[in-house]
Amino acid sequence: SPDNVVRKQAEETYENIPGQSKITFLLQAIRNTTAAEEARQMAAVLLRRLLSSAFDEVYPALPSDVQTAIKSELLMIIQMETQSSMRKKICDIAAELARNLIDEDGNNQWPEGLKFLFDSVSSQNMGLREAALHIFWNFPGIFGNQQQHYLDVIKRMLVQCMQDQEHPSIRTLSARATAAFILANEHNVALFKHFADLLPGFLQAVNDSCYQNDDSVLKSLVEIADTVPKYLRPHLEATLQLSLKLCGDTSLNNMQRQLALEVIVTLSETAAAMLRKHTNIVAQTIPQMLAMMVDLEEDEDWANADELEDDDFDSNA
Repeated sequence: SPDNVVRKQAEETYENIPGQSKITFLLQAIRNTTAAEEARQMAAVLLRRLLSSAFDEVYPALPSDVQTAIKSELLMIIQMETQSSMRKKICDIAAELARNLIDEDGNNQWPEGLKFLFDSVSSQNMGLREAALHIFWNFPGIFGNQQQHYLDVIKRMLVQCMQDQEHPSIRTLSARATAAFILANEHNVALFKHFADLLPGFLQAVNDSCYQNDDSVLKSLVEIADTVPKYLRPHLEATLQLSLKLCGDTSLNNMQRQLALEVIVTLSETAAAMLRKHTNIVAQTIPQMLAMMVDLEEDEDWANADELEDDDFDSNA
C-alpha cells in the first residue's frame, strides 16, 4: 500500500501470524484467481521467502497429511495458472520447497515433484514446459543423489527443448537451465564432457536471444567463462567468434556488447592457456574495445549548455 501507516499495520499483522498458518493463508491467496494479480504475486513472494528463511521452523512440524497437501496443491496451481509471470513465481516456490526437501544424504523427498518435471517438460502445453525448465534452472540440484542415474534423461530433456524452433522462450529457458546445471556441477569434469554437445545449441541461443533484446543467456555465458571455462574448450573458437561478432554489432545495445566483450576478457583471465591458440581473435578484440571507448552517445546537455560569459575568454594578463 502507498499509505505507510496501512502498510506498517499489514506487516505487523503478517509477522504476528504463526509460521505454519502463514503457509496455509499464503497458498489460499495464491490459489484465489479472483484476487488482484498484485496481491497473488505478493503472496507468492512471501511464501518463497518463508520457505527460504524459516523452512526448518515451519514445515517439518506440520502434520504429514498437510505437508502432502501443500506439495500437491503447489503442483496443481502451477498446472492451472494461466499468467506466465505468476506461474514463474509459483515455480520459484516449488523450487525452494524442493531445495529444502533434499535431505543430508541427497535423497529427494518429493518424488512427485520430479515426476511433474519430467511430465511437464514433454507436455504439448508450452506453459508447463516453461514451468519445468524454470524450476530446473532455479534449482538444478533437484535430482539429489539420483542425478547420475538421470543424467541421460536430463540431457535429452535439455536437447529437446533447445531444439524447439517454434518457441524462442523455450530455447532461452533451456539454455539458461543448461548453464545453471553446468555451474552447479563446476567440479565434475566428466559431466562437462557428457554435456559438451549441448554447447552449439547453447551458443545459438546466446545469439538468438540477444537479437530478441534478452541478455540473460549471454550473462550465463559470462558466468560459465568465469567459473567453468573448461566446459567451453571443445567449442572455444566458436565462443570467441560469437562474442567478437556480438561485441562489434552496433545494432545491439551497449550492455549486450559489453557483456560479449566481457566473455573474451574473462576467458583471457580464467583460461589464458586455452586462448594461446586463438591469439588472432583476441587481437581482433582490441579495435573493438577502442571503438566502444570512442562510441559515445550524444549528450543533449552539451547542446543546451549556457553561453560562456565574455570574462571566461579574458586572459590572465
